[in-house]
Amino acid sequence: MFSSHNAKESLKSVNWVEGKIFPVAQGPYRYQIVVHCSSVGRQKAEFANGEYSYFCYVELCAGNGSWIEKGTGIVPVLPDGRLLMVIEQRPAQGRYTNRSTLAQIGGKKVDLAKFGPYSSLEFPGGALDPNEGLKMGALRELVEETEIESQEATLYRCLRPVYLFGSDIAIQHYSSFVYLSGLNYQERTEGDGGLNVVALTKKEVMENIHNGVIASGQAALAPWNFYLEVSRGFFPASDLIKFGYINIEKIKIAKPAK
Repeated sequence: MFSSHNAKESLKSVNWVEGKIFPVAQGPYRYQIVVHCSSVGRQKAEFANGEYSYFCYVELCAGNGSWIEKGTGIVPVLPDGRLLMVIEQRPAQGRYTNRSTLAQIGGKKVDLAKFGPYSSLEFPGGALDPNEGLKMGALRELVEETEIESQEATLYRCLRPVYLFGSDIAIQHYSSFVYLSGLNYQERTEGDGGLNVVALTKKEVMENIHNGVIASGQAALAPWNFYLEVSRGFFPASDLIKFGYINIEKIKIAKPAK
């Protein structure tokens, strides 16, 4: 096992340079731990050219090792006002055995455990591909995870990022929501190893937040809060556009050809 001691020993072969960032350990999926050389760092260690201060945090990385800088979450709103959500498997959440899994979906009580041991009720979203724009990334995740039909829609995007775990993970998260014109979606998709898709009323979403079933920060609560903030109209949309906070546009969603 690569211990903290091993990691610090590896720093002795690296020259400290202000602002230099380099990985010290990489996981088998898409995470790597990086060291950021900084004179205001909270830790100190011995480098090849002396003892210096540094920061240490996590980055998401693509298969080629490049940094994944941004992620996105999108709230799909059906013409009847229901909202599409997906059931993901999140083993990290599954470590908390006291978490709530009894959800209100479609007027019924549904135990999410029947879909898998680590089930999490979330909105579509994920990491952006390298060189992928925010708009295209959000729509790609939406289509991949719900397999909605090709249709016209109105897309609201937040232009300001949030840093969901800003002290330890270097990623910007962008939220959006979309008013769909079509009602059709697949209840089971093949994306991400297989996802179940469900439609909930706004009341059911709120009930599931209050009872602890919907609890994922980046994949549920952040995009949901953006949707509520804008749709409730505390500030006119024209003002939010003028502030540079949101963008609204009519779009056409097209399913990729098979």
